[in-house]
Amino acid sequence: MSANIVLASASKYRAASLRRLNLSFEQRVSNVDETPRPEETAQQLAIRLAADKALSITSICPNSIIIGCDQTGSCNGQILHKPGSRSGAIAQLSDMSGCAATFYTGMTIIKTNQQGVASITHDLDVTDLKLRTLSANEIEAYVDADTPIDCAGSFKIEALGITLFSEVKTRDPSALQGISLIQLTHRLKALGISFSSNSA
Repeated sequence: MSANIVLASASKYRAASLRRLNLSFEQRVSNVDETPRPEETAQQLAIRLAADKALSITSICPNSIIIGCDQTGSCNGQILHKPGSRSGAIAQLSDMSGCAATFYTGMTIIKTNQQGVASITHDLDVTDLKLRTLSANEIEAYVDADTPIDCAGSFKIEALGITLFSEVKTRDPSALQGISLIQLTHRLKALGISFSSNSA
């Protein structure tokens, strides 16, 4: 089945993950305020933002399959944000050193028609991690090597970030890159999308 697939995100990481499925898609920026609400947990935030991002572009994407995603992390009772700077990444990893963290990858998929929303589904992937006890030198060397300043938790699991952990428990190893490809393929197949070498 041919369908207009839209990723409601400007993220280069999510786009790279989606390309693994050999699907043609376009990216649309969703201008959603990602500020957590008072008392909102990391899990609630990921679910809400994934839905808000997908819903925000429904009016400009009729007859489409819209994918909205968001990922948040939690460590020591705090929501993990994108550090935004080298010093921020070093500080975040220093706080996480030797600790357990949980990452939540929310995904909302909306099928639209000419009238608006035809169907909507929500999924959540949960990944539990345990960081090694990291020295200050290790942390600084890692941040300089991977420059994870635009990644929640200050690591890139698909690159050298894997060396920071003693344990990773997940149903879907792709989820830590911002989009759960196992859940996504399940939902897309239900909407009639096929996967083959000729899909793109």
